Amino acid sequence: METRTLDLSQQRCPMSLLLAKRAAQSLDKNGKLEIKVVDKTSLADIMKYFELNAFAINVEHEASCVFLTVTRK
Repeated sequence: METRTLDLSQQRCPMSLLLAKRAAQSLDKNGKLEIKVVDKTSLADIMKYFELNAFAINVEHEASCVFLTVTRK
């Protein structure tokens, strides 16, 4: 299974949330999407969206960013 990546380090809400939603909609069941986020507001909005819409989320904090690995359930 291939893991797709989405770099949102240059984006802020609401654009980052929109791009994350679009990328996740095309995932197959058990498909994975790795998202790089630097904006805290974007991170909170993206996590809330995925939690409410049948996705599993794994969060990894790095020094300057956060990586979300999103899997469709």
